[in-house]
Amino acid sequence: METKLTLSIESELAQTAKKYAKEQGHTLSYIVENYFLTLIKSKEITGMILTAPVANALLGSLKALDKADYKEEMVDSLTEKYL
Repeated sequence: METKLTLSIESELAQTAKKYAKEQGHTLSYIVENYFLTLIKSKEITGMILTAPVANALLGSLKALDKADYKEEMVDSLTEKYL
């Protein structure tokens, strides 16, 4: 079931967002809905909401390191890069 939602944003931003949505071949409602879905999925994955799109794009791109191993990994990485 769909629900109508009213948002208040700056008029210039609204016009730019509508133009962007049209260029992408979607409605502004579609883009806003998918943005919220992305936020919810990020929270489910990480336990927190990532608000920056760049952060969302990077989610999962780094392997997790044990706290004891990060210095060794850093030294190896810098050695490989500069030597």
